[in-house]
Amino acid sequence: MNLKSYFLRKYFWLNDFFHGQPIRKQYRDIASIIERKKGYKVRQQLYLKKILSHAIKNTAFYSQYETIELSRFPVVNKNILRENYNDLCVGKENIPCQKDNVFIQKTSGSTGTPFAVPQSSNKRERRLAELKYFGDAVGFKSHEKLVHLRVWNNWRAKTKKQIFWENIIPFDISKMDDASLKDLCNVIVKEKAHTVRGYASSLDMLAQYAKCHKISFPQLKLMIAGSEALQDSTRDVVAELGVDIISQYANEENGILAQEYPKQPKKIFFLNDASYVFEILKLGSDLPAERGELGRIVITDLFNYAFPMIRYDTGDVGVFGEKDGRKVLTALYGRRIDLVYDINGSVISPMSLTRIFKDCDYIQQWQFLQQDEKEYEIRLVLTDNADVSIELKRELQLLLGEHANVVFTLVQDIPLLDSRKRKPVVNLWKK
Repeated sequence: MNLKSYFLRKYFWLNDFFHGQPIRKQYRDIASIIERKKGYKVRQQLYLKKILSHAIKNTAFYSQYETIELSRFPVVNKNILRENYNDLCVGKENIPCQKDNVFIQKTSGSTGTPFAVPQSSNKRERRLAELKYFGDAVGFKSHEKLVHLRVWNNWRAKTKKQIFWENIIPFDISKMDDASLKDLCNVIVKEKAHTVRGYASSLDMLAQYAKCHKISFPQLKLMIAGSEALQDSTRDVVAELGVDIISQYANEENGILAQEYPKQPKKIFFLNDASYVFEILKLGSDLPAERGELGRIVITDLFNYAFPMIRYDTGDVGVFGEKDGRKVLTALYGRRIDLVYDINGSVISPMSLTRIFKDCDYIQQWQFLQQDEKEYEIRLVLTDNADVSIELKRELQLLLGEHANVVFTLVQDIPLLDSRKRKPVVNLWKK
């Protein structure tokens, strides 16, 4: 047991107790709904009814709606929220149980365009409780030593006080060369980190470096990957290090939406339906997608009374399935700009591409780009003296269509985006 982690954890919950247990109550509520305890459906329906009624009564944007039937509300995206920002903000005096000023949650988004979401006190408490609950669910207890990998800038930086009381080590990944990876490994070992959280591509580079240089992490128990698809190759390398890894689906404007669990099948995302209502809508319309059909992930945030986000199109796509009688995500992909199409205009599942390239041992990195309706480029980093196999060309031709023009480009490296994320599938045609 780490005494500092134990002390910080006890202090946090003791402080919460003396303030009326706002976070503990949220934690228990989340647990009750996620674990399907008595009355959970009634509370889910009540939370939805309350946020819809609140939005109609207290925002200009939703004031025209007279129904509390979710399907009658419009689907919105980040651009619509920006354009109608003032009409969506709720005055402090109309936010239930608001404490002081609203919190402004900033996000740059995948486009790099800043977006500021006001969040009520209740929403902030809910987010903290989600972090505690979903951390506990995968073996990461609150305040265990955490190394957080991301691009740390001025408005994302942690203060020294936050670093101490949250027991977090922020590690900047603006540059992930060998020197940075060596420093990162040293930090993990020296600080006896319990968990590392970061982008899937960053965790992949960390694991590959550690394996190549025969570095072990005796105290490290868990890696939590977010923001990108977690590849099977990354899972395999992390497993060789003796560390568990799970993928978590979250965003900055809302919170934790879904996550995997170590002892459950890979790529099954259990939904945080204690705090959100989930819909998957068709790619070309706002009609519900069929079970098993790839569609747009749309959520309704049940707890942000400062800035209602109802039927918010996250920009991600996925597939609904079922596990043990509950709705889950059986596939989760990034922004729709990353969807690509065959020569007939049908969507190609990114997983189809992943499976094809996974079977080619000589491929170290790959990136698939759709340049035009029937034009495709495959960028590859190969092992020494390797050539692109005829079998790979044949499988891609079968997937894309007989008359697809597929060009292979051999490169030394596939660079990361400015956000330090890696996109293996890119659509430059944008159907």
